[in-house]
Amino acid sequence: MKFALGLGVMALCGMFCQPVNGQSNENGTKSEPLNLNPPGMTSSLADRYHLLPQDSDESASIDADTSPDAANRSKSNSNGAEIHPPNIKDVPPWEVTELCDSGKLRRKDCKFHWLPALREQTQYLFIETGWNLAANVHIWDATTHGHWLEDWIQSVNGFTFTRWNDSNPISDDYVGHPMMGAITMNIFLQNYPRGQSFEIENSKRYWHTRLWALLWTAVYSTEWKLGPISEASFGNTGRTTSFDRDAGHKTNGTGDVGLVITPLGGWVWTMGEDFVDLHLIRYADQKTTNPAYLFLMGFANPTRSFANLMRFKAPWYRDSRPVRPHRTWPTFTDGQEAP
Repeated sequence: MKFALGLGVMALCGMFCQPVNGQSNENGTKSEPLNLNPPGMTSSLADRYHLLPQDSDESASIDADTSPDAANRSKSNSNGAEIHPPNIKDVPPWEVTELCDSGKLRRKDCKFHWLPALREQTQYLFIETGWNLAANVHIWDATTHGHWLEDWIQSVNGFTFTRWNDSNPISDDYVGHPMMGAITMNIFLQNYPRGQSFEIENSKRYWHTRLWALLWTAVYSTEWKLGPISEASFGNTGRTTSFDRDAGHKTNGTGDVGLVITPLGGWVWTMGEDFVDLHLIRYADQKTTNPAYLFLMGFANPTRSFANLMRFKAPWYRDSRPVRPHRTWPTFTDGQEAP
């Protein structure tokens, strides 16, 4: 049921979150993008740094073999000004990690972005909590009746750390919780410049970033079970004990399975999606500009697609490469010149 809500959000964003990159003619046929590059600049260099004619000196001529850093260095030296590293907003996202590793970006830009990460994680937490309250009448009744703070404290004190099974359905414990952990890991990674554009690889830096994401997920998993906005505070899981017919014994609905499977299962799930993205999706999304196809491909990486929505990006967005669906509203035709 929770995942159905996520699919609905993905569908809405798939219709409205379309990046503006391509073009279409009046008859609906696709055409090549207009050449908006300054004279003397190659298209690859312009695409790399998103340069438009108004953003650069049209009379300037940049050698295709000259690196941007060298051009900036010579310009700065000729003016006698101090050379500053580029801002993270001035470079494509798929180059951020490499530039951070090489020291070409400002150090503060390469640090973990706490405020966006906390905002996105809080949005996801509210979605989960709101869904529980709306879909489960028992959770609603337990939350809206009694003394909230006392009930929460009693629920935390009643949590059973000596038992593994929490009597929830297997699909919740071994599918839903790993997906929840994978969404949380992706939220961390998309706000960590030193790891956001990595594709799966057997390297120290890849595993280092994934271990940090695992720690972030473990903290969130603990909050989800015992924190102030959790199953213990909204639903009072752990406060009372009753006989569970499916489990065949008395239970208060608590156990270690959620605390352990959410981060570890999410870690495995994330690496699985990394593998699918590298060996399947990256080849498919470069062969189509149809947003509907790109949206459907997002179901092969469902947790990454959902994490993209938490930062108001299209489900098919990638930090590791450009994915450019054509826009469907009127634009320049082949016979018109760009302003």
